[in-house]
Parts: sequence; C-alpha cells; structure tokens
Amino acid sequence: MAQTKSCKGAALSLLGRQPYTTRRLWDKLAQKGYPDGEVEETIGWCVEEGYLNDGEWALRAAARKAGKGWDAYRIKAYLRYYGIGREDIDDALEALARMGDTDEDGDGE
Repeated sequence: MAQTKSCKGAALSLLGRQPYTTRRLWDKLAQKGYPDGEVEETIGWCVEEGYLNDGEWALRAAARKAGKGWDAYRIKAYLRYYGIGREDIDDALEALARMGDTDEDGDGE
C-alpha cells in the first residue's frame, strides 16, 4: 500500500488527537499499512522524544477509572487490555494507593 504520509508523520497526527499506548499506536500504524520495521523505528522515536509514554498513560487511565469507583483488579484488566506492561501497571496502582484513590489489593475495602 502506497503511503502519502511518513510513518512518523502518521504517528504524530494520531498522537495529536489523543494519547495512545505503545501497542495501540503500533496497531494503528500497522493497519495503515506501514511495514513492521518502520513502525518499530517510529515507536522507538516517539518514546525517545517523549511523545509516547505507557507509564504516564497507565497512571492517567488508572486515575480516571479509580475516580469512577473501579477497584484495582478491574483497573489492571483494563490496562492489560490496552497493552500496558506489568511494571507500568504496578507503578500506576502504587501511585494511586499513595494518593488513596484505589483499593490496591482489590478486596473491596
């Protein structure tokens, strides 16, 4: 598929509309027909430049869901669904627990 926009340009255009996780941005760029090698290079560039940060995305998403009354178990599942790694999930939940915004162990108390 011929591309009219560079992979980096497409990534920046997508990221300018809304925040993405690494996995979701990869999927979007792949759907647009960019080769895996180009997508990988673009994702790395976005991370290096600070345009893409799964840890920040996880914390913001977890805080939104905790604010809606979600417990830690449900938040973890949500973050995993969006491709967030275990370390970023744990960091987000620990940060929320320090702020007192979530039931970290998921026991409902």
